[in-house]
Order: sequence, then structure tokens, then C-alpha cells
Amino acid sequence: MTTAVETNIPVLRFPEFSGEWVCEKLGNVSSWKSGGTPSKENATYWNGDIPWISASSMRGTKYHNSEIKLTKEGLENGSRLAKKGSFLILVRGSMLFKTIPIGIATRDVAFNQDVKAVEIDESISKKYALYWFLASEHKILSLVVGTGIGAGKLELDDLKNLQITLPTFTEQQKIASFLTAIDDKIELLTKKKRLLEQYKQGVMQQLFSQKLRFKDANGETYPDWEEKQLGDVFQRLVRKNSENNLNVLTISAQYGLISQTDFFNKSVASEDLTGYYLLHKGDFAYNKSTSNGYPVGAIKRLTAYKKGVVSTLYICFSIKEDYLADYFDQYFDAGFLNQEIQKIAQEGARSHGLLNVSVTEFFRDVSMIVPSEQEQQKIAKFLTNIDDKINAVNQQIEGVKTYKKGLLQRLFV
Repeated sequence: MTTAVETNIPVLRFPEFSGEWVCEKLGNVSSWKSGGTPSKENATYWNGDIPWISASSMRGTKYHNSEIKLTKEGLENGSRLAKKGSFLILVRGSMLFKTIPIGIATRDVAFNQDVKAVEIDESISKKYALYWFLASEHKILSLVVGTGIGAGKLELDDLKNLQITLPTFTEQQKIASFLTAIDDKIELLTKKKRLLEQYKQGVMQQLFSQKLRFKDANGETYPDWEEKQLGDVFQRLVRKNSENNLNVLTISAQYGLISQTDFFNKSVASEDLTGYYLLHKGDFAYNKSTSNGYPVGAIKRLTAYKKGVVSTLYICFSIKEDYLADYFDQYFDAGFLNQEIQKIAQEGARSHGLLNVSVTEFFRDVSMIVPSEQEQQKIAKFLTNIDDKINAVNQQIEGVKTYKKGLLQRLFV
């Protein structure tokens, strides 16, 4: 590849190509149409076999399926069809303040009124156009305006007025092929990560149900597991934030206990934090709010920071001696405590997904079957080794994504 700084020439370019790229208004080389939503009161319009693309189904850059589907009658009475090969771009929604969901329909799909379908002229490589859209995300983000109800929107005229820079069709194909190979690498690594995660889930189910047992150094089975109450293994923490620690934590399914500043790019807590609970590294916290993958809330251990504070809505606790925190970290994440917590959660007493769980009952009535400390160590080490492999693959994925992001900025004008 060569580099250049002339007008309408990319910074990074394949050596066999030369000359300036052509600029066109996007609207001059594309046609646009709007989607729609059929009446939800007419059952004959819904639960068919035609995917209906909305913001919730716009993940990645290939769109072929959605949880909600239309019938042919529904398509003809309120929605529109995007043909295979069309681009779909979200033009209204809160997501637009952070990212611009866009991708290619890999089959004929319907779409709603928050989405536009774009058909690019045949003189332009579809894959090249996709990567141009991705490379232009920062420009498109600058066009997003607020609606006054918390959502962002993109005006059609602004999108049509975007300048798309076009090399020869052969160079378009070369760029697209190069970036596709990088995407294939990301997809391969993502599949590897997913398989490792599935393997871990299967192993956890076997280990914590005792269908799979470890042996000691002499080849003997470890002692029988014993029933314990949560309060036998953990002690409640009500340590107040007298030192006025400002590291407000939240629970994330992916990242565990993480700083609100790191997760939301801001703190959404109150200004006075002295009434919050102060956690030290290694302490646990239970968030009683239900979320995806955590039907009775999530228990996470603080590992990323030396200290942090959480709302008093959380139940906080630390582990007693003779028990291994690494083991219970894995045990909680496997969901084996869900049924026990469900037993003490007061039925019908939910508020915005927050379970009504008594602190007293949490420590007194929630029971677990616990292995010996030696077997805890074996199980924890085995699962942690899998986590290390998952994290290593994830780092590879992030590295390739960063590499691709840099290329997108340099391969396009």
C-alpha cells in the first residue's frame, strides 16, 4: 500500500491504483424508501414468516431475521419490503446518539417507520458502500438531532446530501475484499469465543450438579457436599461510605461490578454518597433488579477496583474463612441460586423489575450444597482457566476491531 495527502485520495491505498476519486451526492446514486407498522390490533398481520426489521433487530451488518415477523397481509397493509441487497439504516431512536445501525438485508425483509431502505446504484459495489457507511459514521452522527422525547433522528435530506467518494469499481472491490477478510477474522474469533462460553456453561452445569466430580491427589473422591445457608458462608456488609468514596458502582452482566463512570461515561447517582455501602475488593453485592440472563437479579464480586460504593438497595456481603471466593463467584454466575432466591421473593411484589427480597431471609433461608475447600479450589481453577481462554480470545477480537477501525479512517476519503 502507498500513502498520499492529495485531494480526494485516501491516506492508505493499494499501489496498483492512482488518480483522484470521484465525489457524488449520496442521493444521486441511491434511492430511498420508508417502512411502516401495520395495525397491531389485526392479528392476521402478525406472526407470519417475513422478518420485520426495527432498531432491536439491527445488530451487526447483516439483517435476515427478527423476533417479530409479519404475514404477507401485514406487509401489504402498513409496511414495506426491502429487497435482498438493500441497505437498512436506522433514522430514529435513542441509539442514534451513540451509533448508527446500518447493514445489508441478506434476504427480502419488511421494516418499520424508524428505518430507511437504501438501494445503491449498480455501478457501486454494495460491500464498498457498506464500508463507506461505516467509515462515515462520525459524519452521520453529527447529523443526528434531538426529537424532544429522548430519541434522535436523521433527516432524509441531510443523508442524501452526504458526499460519497468513489474510486473505480475495481478499486472498490479491492477495498471491500480486504475489509471483508478482516470481518471474516472477527467472525471466526467471535465464533470461537461463543463456543468456549457454551462449553463453560455446559461444564458448570455438570460440576455444580455433581454429575462431574474431581478426584484428590490419591485418586479418591472428595468428601460429600454439605448443605449450607448463605449466612453460614457469608456475612452481611453494611459498611457506610464515611470516607466519601466517589467510585459509584453498577452491576453489568458482562463486566460485573463496574464504575458508573466507565459504564455510562457519567455517574447517575445522587451527589451525597455518604449513605451508600462501601465495598472493598473481593466483596460481593446482590442487585435485586431482574435483567436479561438474570431472572432473579445478579450477584457479582468486586475485582476491578480497590474500593467502590453501591446503593443501599443492594445486599452486600463478604466471604468467611474456610470458603473460596473464586468458587462462589463461578457458582453465582452459573445461576444455581436462582430457584432458592425465587422461593423467598415475594410474589407480585415487583417494582420496575426490582424483586422484594428480605435481607433476613436471604441469609437465613437461601441454601446451597457446598463442596470441601479442596474441591472448591479444583472447580474454581478449572473454570478460571476457561475464563482466561475466553478473555484471551476477546482481546484478540478487540485488537482486530481496533485495527479495522484505523483502516476505515485511512482507506476512505
